[in-house]
Amino acid sequence: MILVQISDTHIDEPGALVYGHFDTSRALARAVDVINAMDPGPDLVLHTGDIASHGSVPRYQAFKEIVGALNVPLAVIPGNHDERNALRQVFGGTSSLPTTGDFLHYVIEDHPVRIICCDSVVAGETPGEMCPERLAWLEARLSEAPDRPTVVALHHPPFYSGMTGSSAKGLVRGGGELDELLRGHGQVVRILAGHVHRAITAEYGGSIAISGPTTCYPFGLDMGPERLLNISHEPPAIAVHLWLPDATPAGPGLISHTLPIGEWAEPITLLKAGVRVLAV
Repeated sequence: MILVQISDTHIDEPGALVYGHFDTSRALARAVDVINAMDPGPDLVLHTGDIASHGSVPRYQAFKEIVGALNVPLAVIPGNHDERNALRQVFGGTSSLPTTGDFLHYVIEDHPVRIICCDSVVAGETPGEMCPERLAWLEARLSEAPDRPTVVALHHPPFYSGMTGSSAKGLVRGGGELDELLRGHGQVVRILAGHVHRAITAEYGGSIAISGPTTCYPFGLDMGPERLLNISHEPPAIAVHLWLPDATPAGPGLISHTLPIGEWAEPITLLKAGVRVLAV
């Protein structure tokens, strides 16, 4: 199984530049081209939130048009920049967002790894939470299939990033309870998030938690007392998660990669089918 994670696409109105600099629609289209060129291709693309710069039906329709070029299915969860009602109107009840409930969370069952998509958004606020109602829903879903390897996905990272800007802490409520809940479910092989526009890895809930990179503008690794939030000129990227039967000596597991997106020279092939094709 190959799962591609995209995040924080921040689509705006067609032709608009986010912060006056970034054509996020073009950036997403480039990410779609990279995903479609993968060989072998992925089984699913999962968007971990902040689909739009400011959630609205026209922005989600613009997003839908761009990702319509994907060769594989897409699933989405909301981020703090998204708007639930507009998201329901464009995607609710479809394979990309099969729920229309108060919280936009659901389960993807038809892959070797089960994917539980959680809604961590607090309307009108930048940070998120896992309130008792959401935690109870997640506990029930995990208890349904204790023997199936499972990914838990949400927009807000449940760990502290070490960055000191406004995205430093994703969950302001429920993080400790979520950690305790996940530690009771050993089938969770990864916790996937977005929000911080950087690829970050941490131990959490007895598993591995990863914030995926952004397809548009990365945030810098700003850790000083000025509490800066800088947009860096690092390349955008996607995350690629591989479920491999021989990932470790103990057996199957999930292996996670970061794949930068940019204008690169053609690859230099050293080996093909184990045979050297370029001399030292």
